[in-house]
Formats: sequence, C-alpha cells, structure tokens
Amino acid sequence: MKKPVIAIAVVVLVAAGIVLPAGYFGQVAERTFKERLANMPFPFQLEVVEYQRNWFSSTARLEWQPLFGGMPMPGVIPQGAPGGGSVIDLPAPLDLLGAEPLAIDVEIAHGPVYFAVAPGVGLFHARGRVALGDASSGAESGSSDVQDEYLELYVSSFSGKTVSNRLEVPRLDWNFGALSLSVSGAHLEGEWSGPDSFQLQRAVLESFGISVGAPNGMGLAMSNLDSRTEYPQGIESGAILAPSESTSYLGEFSLSGSDGSTVMRMSGWSSEETLSPDENGSYRGDSDATIESIEFLGKEFAPVAIQQAFGGINEAAFMEYATAVSGGIFEMAPAPQMPEEEPEGSPELQPSVQSAPVMVPQLSSEMKQAVRAILAAGPFVDANTVLTYQGEHALTLDVHMGYNGERVPAADELGNLMAVLAGLEYSLDFEMPVAAAEGLLGQGILQMVLMQGLLQQSETSYRTSVKLKNGMLNLNGMPMPLPLPGAAPPPAPPG
Repeated sequence: MKKPVIAIAVVVLVAAGIVLPAGYFGQVAERTFKERLANMPFPFQLEVVEYQRNWFSSTARLEWQPLFGGMPMPGVIPQGAPGGGSVIDLPAPLDLLGAEPLAIDVEIAHGPVYFAVAPGVGLFHARGRVALGDASSGAESGSSDVQDEYLELYVSSFSGKTVSNRLEVPRLDWNFGALSLSVSGAHLEGEWSGPDSFQLQRAVLESFGISVGAPNGMGLAMSNLDSRTEYPQGIESGAILAPSESTSYLGEFSLSGSDGSTVMRMSGWSSEETLSPDENGSYRGDSDATIESIEFLGKEFAPVAIQQAFGGINEAAFMEYATAVSGGIFEMAPAPQMPEEEPEGSPELQPSVQSAPVMVPQLSSEMKQAVRAILAAGPFVDANTVLTYQGEHALTLDVHMGYNGERVPAADELGNLMAVLAGLEYSLDFEMPVAAAEGLLGQGILQMVLMQGLLQQSETSYRTSVKLKNGMLNLNGMPMPLPLPGAAPPPAPPG
C-alpha cells in the first residue's frame, strides 16, 4: 500500500474516532451535566430549564435564584405603604438580585475532542456569561472606557467522575452616587466526585471596596481572601449544613473615614474550622483563628488569637427561616385606633376630620414561627480572644451568647421584649493588665470607668464582668435594672 493511501487511512480512522463517539459523549455529557447541577448546596442551586443537544456541542439555559432573590431589599418602600410610597427603582445591577431568577445561557462542547468553547479533550466543557451592566453608572454616555461587566460560569469534566464548576466576576466598578463599589478577581468554585456528593467549595477575592456617603462617609476594603471548604461526606442538594472542614485566609481588612483616616485595620487573618452534627441532630462548629496585627483607633495589637465554638444550629429551622424570608419578613397590619373626641363648638364651624387607619409593619406569621424554631434549638456562641499589646501585655476577652430553648416565647409574644430576654443568656469577662490600661484608655477615662464601677482593680489587672440570665442583668456582681422600653422610671428622689 502506498504511503499517501496509508496517511489518508490514518486520517480517516482518527476522524472516525473523534466523530463517531461524539453522539454518545453528548448523551453522557447531558446526563452528567444535569445530575451535577441538580446537586448544588443552598443558595447556589442552578436549574436546567432548557437543553438542546447536538452532535458536537449543545446549548442550555440555566436559572439561578441569587441569595437575595425574593427578599425585600433594604430601603425599598412597598407599594401602597403609608404616605403614598411606591417601589424604588434600583440600579440595573441590583435588579439582578431581585425576585426573578437570573438566566444564564451556556454552550456545551462535548468530546472526546472539542473545539466549540475552547480546544480540549474530555467529556464536556461548558461556558456561559451574564452581563451585569455598565462599568460605572456615573460614567458619561459614550465614554470609550465603559465596558459591560459580567459574571461567567464554567462547568467541565474530563471523565465524568469528577465535575468542576466555577463562577467568575473578573471586575466590577459601580457608582450609585453616595455609594460606590468595586470588586476585582472574584470567583467561586465547586467540585463533585459523584452525582450526590458536592465535596468542595472555594471562594477567592483579590480585592473588594465600598464607600458610603461624602464628605463624612466611611470606606471599607478587603484584599486577598481565600476560603476553602471540604465536605468529606458530600452535601445534599439544597442543603445548608453538612460535616465540613474549612480553612480561610484574609490578607487585609480596613475601615476608614472619607478623609483617609484609619478607624480599623486588620492584616494576616487565618483560621481553621470544623462543623459536625451533635448528639441532638443539630450542628456544632469549632474555629481557631490567628491575626498578625489589628490596629484600632491608633492602638496596635499583635498578635491576636481567637477560639470560637458555636452550636444549636438546626438545619430544618434555618430552611424554615429562609422560606419565610423569601415570602416577606413583614406584613402590614392596621394599628389599633383610639376613638376620636367630638370637637367642641358648632359642627359647621369645625373642619372635617377623617381618621385613616395607620399601617404598621409586623413580623409575618411565617417569620414568627421560623424565629421560634431557631431559638428553640438553643443556639450559642462562645469566644475566647487574647490580644497582645506592645508585644507583652495580654488582654483577654471571654464572651458567651446563647438562648435557652426551653424559654422560647409564644409567637404572639415575640414583640414583647421582656418575654424574649427571659431566654437570652449573655456573659462577658474582660481582663486588662494595669501596665497597659493607661496607655490604652488614658488616665481620665480610666478614672471615670473606675468611679462608675465599670472596672474593678486588683494588684495586676483591671477586670469587668457582665452577665444576663433569666432576664436579670448583673455588672461586676451587682444587679442592675434593664433600661427597656416601657419600663417604669425610677422614683424621683425626695425633696
């Protein structure tokens, strides 16, 4: 056989090896793609609403309900509210977080060799993009540097066993007048090792900044965030909680005034966390974190160590809460009206007075039941913090916050502050070395808090202790009345 014939035969065989399996790969790719996207944890669930399979590539439409989808946006006045309020028009990018699902059209290239989305080999590689609006709402129309910003979705698999997804936001620069926001290098990754085992989630953020108000506003910035969570047993579709192990790192976080002055700066925060079910079926978490340095109002603490434990987290209760939030936190109800007194004088000389019912917001019945379910699980947080000042003085802070699930008030009593506080448990113990106190507080403030009994002094340290339990507040061993709304004022001194 002549060499040209052999070469042609080889090319034909290779082409057949690529073309003939493409139909089979397309079927497997569709099944795998749908199975994996159906197994997303809350709130990242993607629904495949359309799928059009072709020989070498396919198209699909996905719908994603963002985290804030269905929630009433802060500051938005419901239509028909008192005072003739109406729905406020939100900036176009924020509309994406509204009640309607976000649609993502994707192109899926399937193997064994594909070129449609990007050259490669494997089962499939999918890509979709959603425009988020102009780079700056404050930019002049027609400006050459205004570009559409977008989020981009990738889903890929080489063999079908492991499937990876990646949601990217390369850069956002939004300006809404008093509010401006910028994001750079953000992406969220996930990975499945089987149809029902979402096992890895990773979030990365190069930089984030937000400023509010001028000239007396505030600015917040963070950079170099990398958080990774693994689920050794997998996490079910739509679930919020599952046994997990996490590691996180944040390079820097800062809060500053509009004049550039630093209110707080933190650098080098790293932590390790675990989450696991307890004997009652609720979840418990433990965290160890270290911070290289914290600067607050001109005082620097380095290093800082934080140990935390939290528990009483019931997934069913949190799912009930999420459902209640999506249905609306508040409902409008007419406030009780007192009967009006007849005006004195001749009726024809008095103006006509009509009393319109006053609408006041209150928690919806679904939200009340959801809050009760969360409190009944007995949630708690314990934290122990050690801050080192000037490299040698250790300040310690122990905090406990929790709720006694056996003292949850009835749903119709959630508006009664005393009924809610009856089950709240709180304690704070703080100790500061005498050698560091004056440098931190100043002599004037130190003497004032000592005279008011907010601090107690020993030979080596100043201490304070606050406890709240069974509706009773205690400061440094002394009971104190709670300044609650509706409480009777203290009796006036005789005179």
